[in-house]
Amino acid sequence: MSAYWLLALVPFIAGLAVTGHQARLAITEHLLRRTGRRVEGTVTGHIASREGTYAALHPVIRWVGEDGGEYERAVPDTIGAHALPEGSRVHLLCTPGSPDTVALDNLARYRSAVLGMWLGVLLWAGALTAVLIRIATLLPEPYRY
Repeated sequence: MSAYWLLALVPFIAGLAVTGHQARLAITEHLLRRTGRRVEGTVTGHIASREGTYAALHPVIRWVGEDGGEYERAVPDTIGAHALPEGSRVHLLCTPGSPDTVALDNLARYRSAVLGMWLGVLLWAGALTAVLIRIATLLPEPYRY
């Protein structure tokens, strides 16, 4: 076996990792959509955070929970801050009994997680297919189809 076989491990393991991570995100988003309560909130401002190597603005949203308490928190999301100006009304998904678990009601997060999951599957399945084809071409002549 040559060192080139190890190169097939890189996309295979990367594909498995991407599939697992995106599947976890898709399942979490699906459960939040099924069990979460929809509430309406108001954007009161933006807060800057540093994610990786770039600064990001997250909207700070105020809403009234199902217990009657008023909450305000920064909601990290992939929506740009320019899309949610101050004073705009937004829809949120809150987990019952846990007002800290809140997310913007945005179907794009679920769609991107499902797309990422399938791209991960494509990556590891493609690497596995390439290895199996290579093994089939190395078989002796009587064992080939």
